[in-house]
Amino acid sequence: MKPIPAIYDEEASAASAEPSTSGHFPVFKRVRSTMYKHRAKRFPRLPEHRHDL
Repeated sequence: MKPIPAIYDEEASAASAEPSTSGHFPVFKRVRSTMYKHRAKRFPRLPEHRHDL
């Protein structure tokens, strides 16, 4: 089983081979960062200690 970044890189490379889609795929680190920021807005962080609940 391949890691997700490898799959993303393969798909982005295949899609960027076509002139109509080249340059439309950001690097995986930027995509992952955006996903985590979006998820952090939806779900609050858990407290560090149980007594903070």
